[in-house]
Amino acid sequence: MGITYGDSLVHFVWYQAPDHPELSTQAGDERGRRYNVGGFWPTAFFDAFYRAPQISDSFYEVYHNMVEQARSLTTVLEMSLDSATTGLDSTQLRIGVHITPTDSAVDGMGSLMLVAVVYEDSAPYYSTLRQDTAYVRFCARRVIGDTWGIPLTLHFGADYDTVLSTPLGDWNRSRLGAAVFVQDTSSLHVMQSVGKLRFGN
Repeated sequence: MGITYGDSLVHFVWYQAPDHPELSTQAGDERGRRYNVGGFWPTAFFDAFYRAPQISDSFYEVYHNMVEQARSLTTVLEMSLDSATTGLDSTQLRIGVHITPTDSAVDGMGSLMLVAVVYEDSAPYYSTLRQDTAYVRFCARRVIGDTWGIPLTLHFGADYDTVLSTPLGDWNRSRLGAAVFVQDTSSLHVMQSVGKLRFGN
């Protein structure tokens, strides 16, 4: 489970399901290896770095405390989505991203990646246990760019704007959303994030 934070909390889920390839992605598999998830599922990461303890029947309290701690941290940049350039048509999905560095520390960061993850907020699969169709939440479908996103260089005092786009896959367009974040790949820390829960019909 990938959870990023910033001024707003956005989250999505990488599914590694050998029995359900319709839920898995190459990007999810590669990130699972990088984060050393192994065969331990579910595994939750906050800031894509801190592994959440797996304590049965105590997830809410543990996760709530980690969310509150993450949201109290200050960041070195602000992010927003441009409503004029964010949307989808019959063939592609577009995400307009605006980034404002708020600290000169970004000038020395050379391993930043802009990561945009397209997800379905409810994705179907066939459950052999139920012998019926079941659904998973916030299922990551595609990373725009390569597995780790798009290389990003930021400078304090200079805003950054871009429009990311990707062809639509065989997904339910009425359930598509996006999580966008800046990640330092040298440490795996997430610097800031923003999300769009659903693009609409």
